[in-house]
Amino acid sequence: MLKISKLPKVRLLELRTELENLFERLGYTIIYGQGDFKDGACQVQNEQKIVINKFTPLDLQIDFLTDTLSRMDLSNVYVLPVIRELLDERITLL
Repeated sequence: MLKISKLPKVRLLELRTELENLFERLGYTIIYGQGDFKDGACQVQNEQKIVINKFTPLDLQIDFLTDTLSRMDLSNVYVLPVIRELLDERITLL
């Protein structure tokens, strides 16, 4: 089991980048902003968007991205083993 909260910041940034790359291949745009809002996914004028509060801690950003991915059909997409492990853990929790 991968303990995200225990990983160093450099590794968290690498994981987030890999998740961002996966979302990009799926046709999503990730937007980091600031404000009084929670992270979320939405569709705006036929464009898939993921909005993340840039002040949300990295481990929680990764949790949100992983949770969102766990609800998608990824059967036709290559997913790195470390990301697949995160997804499998998330699905197990649901």
